[in-house]
Amino acid sequence: MTARSELLPTALSALLGAADWELTRQLVHRREAWDDPLYWRLGYPLLLLAAFLMGLAWRDRPWRWVVGLIAGQAIWSLILALTQDGVPNLLPAGLIMFAVLGLPCLLAAYAGRWVGEKAFA
Repeated sequence: MTARSELLPTALSALLGAADWELTRQLVHRREAWDDPLYWRLGYPLLLLAAFLMGLAWRDRPWRWVVGLIAGQAIWSLILALTQDGVPNLLPAGLIMFAVLGLPCLLAAYAGRWVGEKAFA
């Protein structure tokens, strides 16, 4: 894949991650999306679906799209926190949590790649 062709999935993954966080946050009216059960019932499964579909569509090194999805959420939540309260006290714990959330997304992205290779090979 060329650098030019990687631009779309890279930008899409970051935007999808941030949009998932913000949409969930707006629906539940909370500061942090994951503070509400709706994130775990809707927001996070949508993130897993996005990782699967991106792995299916762009099969070369699908871990990159997971990094974009999770980074989009982490950066957006950090921007929101900085504009409201300054540097959050639990920033290191939040970053660890985002990394942990990325692991199932990684599995989903590689499952998408596997399905894509079997179905479209």
